[in-house]
Amino acid sequence: MATRKLNRRDFIGGLSQSVLSLLVLSRATQQLAASASQPTSVLVLGAGLSGLYTALLLEAKGLSVTVLEARDRVGGRVHTLHDIPGQPEAGGQSFSEKYERLVALAERLQVPLEPALGLDREMLLYVRQQALLPKDWAGAKANQLAANERNLVPPLLLNHYLRQNNPLQDATAWTKPEYADLDMPLADYLRSQGASTEALRLINFNPSSRTNSLETASALWALRNDQRGQNIGKQPSHIQDGNSRLPEKMAAALQSPVQMNKVVEAIRSLDRSVEVHCGDGSSFRADYVVVTLPFSVLREVEIMPRLPAVQSEAIKELNYTPVTQIRFTVREPFWEKDGYPPMMWTDSALQSIFPVRDRQGKVQSWVCWVSGEGAQKLDAMSARGLEQFVRSQLQQIRPGIEKTMEIVRVVSWGRDPYARGAYSHFGPGQIRRFQKQMAQPWQRIHFAGEHTAISSPGMESALESAERVAQEILSRIK
Repeated sequence: MATRKLNRRDFIGGLSQSVLSLLVLSRATQQLAASASQPTSVLVLGAGLSGLYTALLLEAKGLSVTVLEARDRVGGRVHTLHDIPGQPEAGGQSFSEKYERLVALAERLQVPLEPALGLDREMLLYVRQQALLPKDWAGAKANQLAANERNLVPPLLLNHYLRQNNPLQDATAWTKPEYADLDMPLADYLRSQGASTEALRLINFNPSSRTNSLETASALWALRNDQRGQNIGKQPSHIQDGNSRLPEKMAAALQSPVQMNKVVEAIRSLDRSVEVHCGDGSSFRADYVVVTLPFSVLREVEIMPRLPAVQSEAIKELNYTPVTQIRFTVREPFWEKDGYPPMMWTDSALQSIFPVRDRQGKVQSWVCWVSGEGAQKLDAMSARGLEQFVRSQLQQIRPGIEKTMEIVRVVSWGRDPYARGAYSHFGPGQIRRFQKQMAQPWQRIHFAGEHTAISSPGMESALESAERVAQEILSRIK
């Protein structure tokens, strides 16, 4: 079939209308339309937001799409824990009105949104084995920051040093050659901005750094995140009854059901088609394939013919940050007895500890949020060893809490075989080496996913990548 060249506005607008049509037309009508000609077929690997949105967009244009998912659920790293008090999000936490694609998609799929509570405004600091409130930080014995840093509480240190001289003016500036010299170790950049050794130590405990360590993250990548943080929107929101409802509705809107428990082992691009082979012995053939698997997982998949050298290196080397969440409940409101705020920021092995609240603000459960090297250490422990360790750490931070707490779930994105990390991040020099080539199509193989997005944050980045890859495939159809 012939297609005219579309600009981005026409393309996205057309897809939006087509998705709407997809939702209101009967399945029978769609099947009759499809039978009139043999549609182009596409395999989509991964039923996260990027894979599901890609499938919806391509189906809306008349293509035949099959989605393969390794897990027994859709959503990927969007996962609501419905069996834990407060129904916390294990993956994508919240979004704002700036997530235009996500908000529009939720509206079209009739998935209600509601305001998210966000993080507590008050917290307890626990630094160098001393518990104190932020108002007492500047003069505390535990505060060993440089003189010009002493008034900055630890969670604000990274933002302070990134924001003061951030040269990036828009969401795509980080990809421009004039900023390539900032693709250096984040630790070196922070030192150049005046960060002390103690400041660097404390920043490594900050979950917003989203890194394994300051030495292994690119400063340009961190500045990119800071630039986005300046435009995060006014109202944090989430999906009513959990963010997992969105990918579930997306999957239900597809013409063909998602094929579950399909662990991809090999992808072969042939002259006129592409083949995908799965661990259960099944195989699939189509005209094109869209790979939305994280590179941390894709590096275990055989791809033939071999990818170009730089693209292959990107898949093997792109960093992914492990995140381990210790979810627990307590029998008694310990914070009402000791008078400290429920939320805790620490330089302990448990890093940050957050209460999970219901819509009325009542605490339902808790999470220790540990990332980077700290998460790897927790992941290496046995279940019993981990429980004993968490109790001993909590006893030091908030004496008495360990007697009333019960661990109800441990979520490890680092150990998850279909994620191998909570999110990607570029290491020093990797933006210069990989960014322009890592998502380029290779023969009949196309790539999408949050790691390939340019301008969008969080869950919106997955949808951005889906729009790009859908346009790539449609432009190839003759």
